[in-house]
Amino acid sequence: MKDSIILFFALILLLISCGEGLAPSEPEAKVGPGLLRGTIVFKGGKDWLNAPDSVIAVRAAGFTAYPLPDSAGIVNELLEGRAIISGFQSLPLFVDSTTFEIPIPKPPMTLQYFAIAQQTSTDLNDQTIIGVYSDKPNFAPLPIVIGSGDTVNIRITVDFNNLPPQPF
Repeated sequence: MKDSIILFFALILLLISCGEGLAPSEPEAKVGPGLLRGTIVFKGGKDWLNAPDSVIAVRAAGFTAYPLPDSAGIVNELLEGRAIISGFQSLPLFVDSTTFEIPIPKPPMTLQYFAIAQQTSTDLNDQTIIGVYSDKPNFAPLPIVIGSGDTVNIRITVDFNNLPPQPF
């Protein structure tokens, strides 16, 4: 009987000391900037059939609001931090594919519209959308959510024979 009482108390002590020891640990919250990585594939290869000869730049850009304002409003979106861009330098031209990385310094950020644009003159307003992050035949944009410490990878195909509608 004495052994039963000691065993009973030992069992109670063991159960009390376990606490949450058997529960799964909480995942650590990610911190820091985010990163958006993308691959752009140009259907038909590096010849870029049906692309204007005057292409001087290609850039990737994402916007937190959609539909987009006019071209002047897009510049305002960039200046006010509601948009991101792959840089002011062009991505490589007349290649079969290319990649980009855009740091997201203050996540979380949800991009409602992400597109590839070509510029055909020195006027920054002279942009044509040539690809949209979408999985729909009508190019309905898919949102991209980038959290703290996240790296999000996307892929966009540009088909110069089937360009998406312009966003404004």
